[in-house]
Amino acid sequence: MDTLSSTRAGRNADAAMGTAEGRAALNWSLLRYFMFYRLAIALPAAALALSGHSFPPFGETGPQTFLIASLAYAGMAVTGLWTVQRRWPNYTTQASGFAFADVVLITLLLHASGGLASGLGLLLFITVATGGLVLSTRLSIFFAALATLALLLEHSWGVFRGQPFNFTTLPQVGILGLLLFATAGLTRMLAARLRGAEALAHRRGIDLANMALTNELIIERLQSGVVVCDQRGHVHKMNKTAREFLGLVQAENSGAELIDLSPDLAGQLLAWLGKAQGHERKPFTTRAGYALLPRFMSIGHRKQDTGVVIFLDDTAALKQQAQQLKLAALARLTASIAHEIRNPLGAIIHAGQLLAEAANQGDDEKRLVRIIEDQSRRMNVIVENVLQIGRRDHVKPVRLQIDAWLRQFAHQFGESSRLPVEVFSIVAPHEVLACIDPDQLAQVVTNLCQNALRHSPAYAGQPLVALKTGHDEDTWPYLDVIDWGSGVPVDIADSIFDPFFTTTPKGTGLGLYIARELCEANGARLDYHPGEGKGSRFRLTFTRAEDCADSRVT
Repeated sequence: MDTLSSTRAGRNADAAMGTAEGRAALNWSLLRYFMFYRLAIALPAAALALSGHSFPPFGETGPQTFLIASLAYAGMAVTGLWTVQRRWPNYTTQASGFAFADVVLITLLLHASGGLASGLGLLLFITVATGGLVLSTRLSIFFAALATLALLLEHSWGVFRGQPFNFTTLPQVGILGLLLFATAGLTRMLAARLRGAEALAHRRGIDLANMALTNELIIERLQSGVVVCDQRGHVHKMNKTAREFLGLVQAENSGAELIDLSPDLAGQLLAWLGKAQGHERKPFTTRAGYALLPRFMSIGHRKQDTGVVIFLDDTAALKQQAQQLKLAALARLTASIAHEIRNPLGAIIHAGQLLAEAANQGDDEKRLVRIIEDQSRRMNVIVENVLQIGRRDHVKPVRLQIDAWLRQFAHQFGESSRLPVEVFSIVAPHEVLACIDPDQLAQVVTNLCQNALRHSPAYAGQPLVALKTGHDEDTWPYLDVIDWGSGVPVDIADSIFDPFFTTTPKGTGLGLYIARELCEANGARLDYHPGEGKGSRFRLTFTRAEDCADSRVT
């Protein structure tokens, strides 16, 4: 799950960075296109001015001013293409500077052509509209105001030259000014909506990318094989499990034909497509040796004209899961029976003790009482062991310091078994922390030590059991219980953890089985390894302490 989160965060960051760079590139591209627009205006205007002919109203009242303004406009456009290409100075500076030059030069062209009657004032609307799209709101309003002031100045220029003020066209100037402000406002609203739509599309794109990544990871890690194909058997996608089931080596097999990968599966697909009322699924064996049971599901509403998802389930795994469910149900039933047996068994034991205390017993009566006591005690051990299986659901793991715990365990085990502590050799060169339930660990190690002592020679002053702790090559904490006794025969080494498997007449065959169950309940692992030369070595591999939910150190 951490890998998925980090991949998703990285993709989001890359997408955000890519969007910012893309927006900047789009802005510079718009600025460059606007330079071509300026050239499209300036070059014809300069050509008209240089031709020597009159093209009213262009340059009618000021041909020299019209020529200078058109040439300056063309020069500015060419210079702008070079600065935009180099992206220096920054975008806001260039966009603002060129917009200011637009207002000044277009006003000069307008004045040289006879004023508003020439119609060139409409070019200011394009400048203001463009500023509203590519500049901030304040700058857009500023350039709308600047263009309005430029129109008023051009309309009033005759007053500075002693001419009477023209009141007849003043309303036209006012209306154009209002329209310039309206254009700036509308283009800013349009730009805001466009940017909002772009941001929404960007977020939706990230969500879709994350969803696609999540689906891909889920499908790839499914224990069932997944094959996506069309109704003609053309494979588009399959996950790792499906490739393993079908015995494929290539990491990617999109584009292959299903009949080439598995003729049996392709035949079942055709049968499924041909039956509208369902299809009887049949297991088939692949060239990799897997017995698979397929499930077909159409992607669309009608399976005849849409894609098909094929789920492949390993029948061996299904049988194993069913067997585990049966064993779990059997364990609960056995525990219930053992609990019910406990009370009458206690009565039998108590009755046996009373018979043993009775006077005037002959040898036969004593032998019968002894048989009752021995068998009752054995049945009680079996009942206690069966009830211990249910304890795996009551796990309370803590961060346990194994080194200190081992020394305490050796002292307590010696007192309860009436053995000296020297029977143990504790090898703990490092401070090892593990995540484990201390009580259940004591039960597991007690069982292992009892088995080790049972198959070891009598104590003669030398250690019989070694308790060694440390970290393996993958930094997992471990505890080895080593003895130098008779060891486990090779032919039964794979069966010692099976329930009710025992090599002694008085054994129940549940000790090692319960020990492994308790280890698995704690997220640990219990494995058997032959000893070096003779004896046995049982290794408990624990969960790391940093993965423990309880942060206390015991």
